[in-house]
Amino acid sequence: MNEKLLTVSTSPHVLGRTTVRSMHVEWLIALAPAFLVGLYYYGMPGLSTVVLAVAAALVADYGVGLIIKKPANLSDLHSLLLGVLMGLILPAGAPWWLCLVGGALAVVLGKLVFGGLGNYPMNPVLVAWAAMAISWPESMNFFLEPVPLGSGGEWEQAETPLMQLKGDPSTLAGSFELSDLWLGAVPSAVGAGGTWALLLGGVYLIIRRLIPWQIPLGVLAGAVAMALLATYTEPSILELEFETFAEHLDVAWFHLATGGIMIAAFFLAPEPVSSPVTPWGMFLFGVGVGFMAIIVRTWGGLMDGAFYGVLLMNAATPLFDRIRPKVLGKVVSGA
Repeated sequence: MNEKLLTVSTSPHVLGRTTVRSMHVEWLIALAPAFLVGLYYYGMPGLSTVVLAVAAALVADYGVGLIIKKPANLSDLHSLLLGVLMGLILPAGAPWWLCLVGGALAVVLGKLVFGGLGNYPMNPVLVAWAAMAISWPESMNFFLEPVPLGSGGEWEQAETPLMQLKGDPSTLAGSFELSDLWLGAVPSAVGAGGTWALLLGGVYLIIRRLIPWQIPLGVLAGAVAMALLATYTEPSILELEFETFAEHLDVAWFHLATGGIMIAAFFLAPEPVSSPVTPWGMFLFGVGVGFMAIIVRTWGGLMDGAFYGVLLMNAATPLFDRIRPKVLGKVVSGA
């Protein structure tokens, strides 16, 4: 008898063309538009930020493998993806050493400490980002004024729209053109400014069925709902004296087009290891991220709550996974 025929593995027994490596390749393809927008506005500072983060992530993965005498699996491109994401959520003005620390922490602290790919409870990139935001807040907020490629201008330190919002709520009343926000022509992280590019990449991942649509929809719906609620309840916003519902809605568009909501919705919250697996759990997970982003922006002491929202919802993922579909059939007593 052929003993191989008796060898089985744990379910599900589904074969397909998608591998871990091919999935990460498609994620990198989806991030390419946002990366190109970052290069267009931040040139060499933006490029060096991403390259340094990627280099640190790969070296850290390989180095830890040597230390524990377990070869690193760099061929699956997961550490490369972590490095790219880390570089894209850092400001272009971040010092070189911070980029290296970010890439290394994402792999070591966020991933390998928990046993590697598939075992970590929270998004590795955001674990590293949060640690650096607490440790070096000034360096993490060193944003640059975008300078379009070929314009001949110089990059200078500038405040993001959310930083200005914290100092003056009237920022919501039209201090920025919505088109500039969507195009990325305002100070932002390297890959978080081109909202249209992030949306394009996210839709690509949904079409390719690499991320569930429920999570991005939940994030965007939760952010819009909480932003509208804030316009009717927050005294500093009420002072702007909106006359029509469209003016209230403009506040929601402002929030969607700036900060980390869009990259969180499509590339950080749907991270397959740390997000829920049931449809309703995914949607409510996303809603929670959107709620937290606006709550922190409006009433919190920090500038942007999208990344913290993802981390908080990651911690609650086991609870969301308890929201399961109705079981078909019935239990027969005595069976």
